[in-house]
Amino acid sequence: MSYRFNRAQIRFLSSDQAADIHREYREQAEKYADSLRIQTALRAQYSDLPSDIIAACMAQFALQWRGAAKCNLPDNALYTEAALEMASSAATAALHAALLGNVFPHPPRILEIAAGIGSDSVALARNAGTLVCIEADPVHTLMLRHNLAAAHAPNTCVLRGKAEDVLPALRLEGIDAVFADPARRNAGRRYVNVEQYAPPLSIFDAFSPDLPLLVKIGPAATAPEGWQVATVAADGECKEILLHRNLGLPAICALDAESGERWTAPTSPPLPVSVGNPVWLIEAHGAIIRTGQLASYFREQHCEAIDPHIAYAWSETRPEDSRWHQCFHILRIEPYNRKGLQRGIDALDFGPGSEIKKRGFPETTDSIRARLHFRGRRNGVVILTRQADAHLMIFAKRP
Repeated sequence: MSYRFNRAQIRFLSSDQAADIHREYREQAEKYADSLRIQTALRAQYSDLPSDIIAACMAQFALQWRGAAKCNLPDNALYTEAALEMASSAATAALHAALLGNVFPHPPRILEIAAGIGSDSVALARNAGTLVCIEADPVHTLMLRHNLAAAHAPNTCVLRGKAEDVLPALRLEGIDAVFADPARRNAGRRYVNVEQYAPPLSIFDAFSPDLPLLVKIGPAATAPEGWQVATVAADGECKEILLHRNLGLPAICALDAESGERWTAPTSPPLPVSVGNPVWLIEAHGAIIRTGQLASYFREQHCEAIDPHIAYAWSETRPEDSRWHQCFHILRIEPYNRKGLQRGIDALDFGPGSEIKKRGFPETTDSIRARLHFRGRRNGVVILTRQADAHLMIFAKRP
């Protein structure tokens, strides 16, 4: 269960004394791996502090260690478990800031809705003339103010309250652009319907149709009509979907947050590809899949989809290397047979380091691996998939 911080604890965590305790915590952590032992040592050394303050410090220091690996926030930034899980990574936050900042010849005045603990705010503030942040959660509001101050962002203003209540009092004609990262969870429940977000997506209907808007939604959500869509790749996954207006981006595209590379769906569909003797297989990146343009992508790579509903395609010639797909050299293709699967693994000398991949196959990779034996010396790839109503087993290797 995640730790629930209160306002008194946050005020203490923002203090110089908390920084002293953090230094002692790091020294203790170098000696002991047991968190209980570390906490006991801290309580003995700071016996004048209430036990809940020491417990809050322990919980916060653990979150800061995780936050440092994910976010580009100051070392003394404050987090909650929920906020850290929702927070943009350093790469995606930089992408958001660049998409908004590149629209204007001058540092823009940006309004940020549902700012959380500021994982995007700090990046946005670097490119903005002024940044106005709205945050509904009182604990996150205190953390947001602390994090912006720690990041030396004097061009920011934080307003506490629900966006629905705060927006009517703002002079929106002075705003150049809007960024929002609505809350997509409540009490552990993840929402897919964008009208269950906080705030709901319909709140943006009140903005001028000419205003540049960028709204982050979850990768499983469906984009509503009237928005242009960019899918975002980071750490090998589709991390988020960005809804946007008036940002100069294509109506549908995939963006790689780490390299800045972009894939745009072709305006006219490429010619269909027919493969008689497949030798190579590619698996499309999740960000390509989420664009809804999988067929166009495969044809652009001169590949034929194994099944129109599956993100695997094959070809007779090796596709070009790309960050938007993985490539495999096919060794053998057979109709799926449980005993035949083991025979193929043995015949190809596949060893313990071999991979199992599957799409459109009813079992998990763990349950498949549990009944197989990889006794060989060769690292291969077993791919289980569907073609129409039949299942295939494809034995392959990475090039």
